[in-house]
Amino acid sequence: MIRLRIISIIMLAWLGTFVPIHAVTPPECYVAFQKDSVRRSQQGMLLWGNRILAFEHGGHCRVYDRKEGKLIAAGDFDVESSSKSNHCNQANLGVEQLPGAEMPVVYLSVAKPGSPIDMRCHVESISRNGRTWSSRLVQTLELDTTLWAVRGLYTIFGAPSWLVDRERKALWVFSGHVRTVPKAMPDGFISNKLVATRFRIPALSEGLKVTLGADDVLEQVALDMDAYATQSGCVHDGKLYYCFGFGNVYPVTTSKIRVYDLDRRSVAARVDLDSLILEECEALMIDGDRMLVNTNSPRIYSVGLPEIDGDHKWKGTYRVDPFTTPEERTAPEGYVPFYLSSYCRHGIRHIDSASVLPMVRRSLEWGDSMRMLTPLGKVVMARFTDLWPTVDQRTGDLTAGGSRQWSDYALKLVKEYPELFTTGAIVSSQSTNVMRTARSMEAFNAAIGRACPDVMVKGDVSSRFHTWLNPYADGCPTKLPIDEEMRSRSGRWYPIWREYVRSHIDMDEWLGAIFTSPDSVRSTFDEIELCNAFFTLVCAAPALDRPESFSELFTTQQAEAMWAADNLRQYMQKGRHSVNLARGWQQAGKMLDNIITCADEDIASGRTTVRMRFGHDGCMMAMLAFLEAGTWGVATDDPAEIKEAWQTWRIPMASKVNFVLYRRTAEDPVLVKVLLNGEALSLPLPEAGSSRCYRWDDFRASSLSRIMEAASGLASTASTPLNK
Repeated sequence: MIRLRIISIIMLAWLGTFVPIHAVTPPECYVAFQKDSVRRSQQGMLLWGNRILAFEHGGHCRVYDRKEGKLIAAGDFDVESSSKSNHCNQANLGVEQLPGAEMPVVYLSVAKPGSPIDMRCHVESISRNGRTWSSRLVQTLELDTTLWAVRGLYTIFGAPSWLVDRERKALWVFSGHVRTVPKAMPDGFISNKLVATRFRIPALSEGLKVTLGADDVLEQVALDMDAYATQSGCVHDGKLYYCFGFGNVYPVTTSKIRVYDLDRRSVAARVDLDSLILEECEALMIDGDRMLVNTNSPRIYSVGLPEIDGDHKWKGTYRVDPFTTPEERTAPEGYVPFYLSSYCRHGIRHIDSASVLPMVRRSLEWGDSMRMLTPLGKVVMARFTDLWPTVDQRTGDLTAGGSRQWSDYALKLVKEYPELFTTGAIVSSQSTNVMRTARSMEAFNAAIGRACPDVMVKGDVSSRFHTWLNPYADGCPTKLPIDEEMRSRSGRWYPIWREYVRSHIDMDEWLGAIFTSPDSVRSTFDEIELCNAFFTLVCAAPALDRPESFSELFTTQQAEAMWAADNLRQYMQKGRHSVNLARGWQQAGKMLDNIITCADEDIASGRTTVRMRFGHDGCMMAMLAFLEAGTWGVATDDPAEIKEAWQTWRIPMASKVNFVLYRRTAEDPVLVKVLLNGEALSLPLPEAGSSRCYRWDDFRASSLSRIMEAASGLASTASTPLNK
C-alpha cells in the first residue's frame, strides 16, 4: 500500500503539468438500500420497475422489491449460465422479451480477467411463478478480437463489459486498451484508453451462439481514462455511466464515476466518491434523477446525477454533434412547410491539410532519434504510430462515421418534415467533385431512397458547381489570385494569427511537455505551425474510424487559446474583418443567388420539395456573415469581440443551414425560416408574426439587392495588389 501511495504521488505530480484541467462534480451520495444477505461477491445489478435484481459471482441472483426506502426479499435463483468462471460482472436489459418472461432478456457479462469464458456474454430470459424465479440461457455472445489489429481497430485487454443501449438499439462492448490496474499502467493514465466498440444487437432468432468479430464492428470510440479499475455501468441517453475503483483498498484506486458522451467521444462528467463509498463499486443504473450504485457489500448507494457537459467547443469545426434536438419549425397559425433548400457541410472527415500529419510524424521521429522525447512524447509517438496506417494518404476523406451522420439526418428530416416527402415529391442534391462532399450526398440520398420509395431522389456531382458551392476552391473559374491570397499564408491574416498564438500559448511550456529541449525543436521546426498541427490532431483523431485521443497534449486553457486562434483565422478569411477586403463573405452571394433562383423554379414547378447542396464549413460561415444572421454578420477587428460574435464550434461536422418555406393559403404571403442545425436564426428583416419567420418576398428582395452589391464589391477589389 505504501508503494502504491508513493507511485500515485509521483504520477500526479508529473501528470498534473500536462493533463487537461478537469472540473470534478461534487457528489451527493448516501446509502439508499441495505441488502439483507450477502454471501458471495456482489456484481451486476438490474432495475426493473420497482424491483432490484442483484447478481453475485458465479451466477446467483437475489430479487428485491423496493418499498418505502427498504428492500424486501422477493426470491432468488441461479442463472442457467451459472458456473465458477461466470463473474456476472454486468447485467443489462435487452430489447426482446420472450413469451411468458417477466422482463426483456438480460445480458450478463462474464468480464473476469483470467476466466476461460472471459470474452462471453450470456443472454438469459428470466421468468417468475409467484415467488419462484427461474432463468433460461437463450443465447451466448462471444467476442473474437483476433483480426482487430489487422483491420485497423483499437485492440483491447479483455474482460469486456457488454452494455445494451435500448434507446438506440445498439450493443456496446467496453474494455481498457491495457488492463486498468496500476501495475499494468506504470506511466499512469497516458498509457491507457477505455475502448468502446459498437455492434448491432444480434436477434435471438440468430441462434444459441453468435460470434462477433472485426467485420461486425460498426464503430469504435477511444475514451480518456483518469480512474483505475473498470467495474460496471449502463448506457443512457447516448452516454456511458461507468464506475471505477476498489474502494478504500488502495489509495490510488478509490471509487469514482465517469460519464462519457459516446456521440461527442468525450468525458461528459466526473464524480469522485473517494471518501463517500469505501466499498468496491460494482454496478451502476440510472433511477430517475439519481444513480444507484451496487457495491461489493450489503449497501446500495444513491448518487445524484452530475451536470453533463463534454461538448468540447474548443474542437471548433472538428466538433461532432449528435443533432438530437428537433428542428425548430414553429410558424404563425395555419402555416405549414412545403419546401426546404439547404447548404450542408460534409460529415466527419480525416484531417484535410496534407501537411499536418507528416509534420507531426517528422517531429516525433526527430525527437525520438535525438532522444529528446519526454515520457509523454514517447506515449504520443506510440499512439501516433498505431494510428498512422489509418490516416496515411487519407487527407480529407470522409469517414464511415461521416456517412452515418448523413444517413441518420435523412431519417430525421423525413420524420420531422413529413409534408415534404409525399408521393411524387422530388429531392434534388448537388455536390462538388470533392470526395467527402460527394459521399455525404450519396449517404443522404440513399437513406432517403430507402425510407421514401415513392419519392424521386436525384444527385449530381461536378466541378462546375464550385462557382456557387465553393467559390474559394482550387479550380473554381471565378477564383482570382487575390482570393487565393486571402486563404494562403501570404495573406494579410497570417501574421495576425501567428502573433495571436504566440501571445496566448507559452511555447516553452507546450513544447516541454513533448520534447526535453524546446530550443532544439524551434531551431528545427516552425513552433507555431507545429503547435497548430498537433492541435489539429487532438481535435480530429477521436472521431476517426480507428479513434485515438491525444488530449494530454494541451491543457484546457491551451486548447481554448488554440480554438480562439483558429476562430480568428476563420473570421479573417470569411467574416467581416478588414483584412479580407470583404471578399471572403461577398463570395457567398453566389451561393445565395443559386438558392433563390432554384427556389423560384421549384415553387413554380410544384414538385421539387427538398434541394440539398453539399459543401464546406468556411462557405457556410461566409453565407451566414453575408445574411447577417444572428451575430455572424458583426464587423470588427477586435479579437475579443470576434470570440463573442463568431464561433466556429457552431459549425460542427455535418452542419446544415436550412431555408424552410411555409404557406397557408394561396392568398397569404409565403414565409421563410432560416435554421442553423435546427435552430432558427434572426435576420435583419421585420418578422412576420413570430417565431423568426420572415416574408419570402422581403427576404428575396433584400437578398437580391445584397447580391448585386456584393458582385460590385468583388469587381472593385479584383485587381487589388497582392500583399497590400
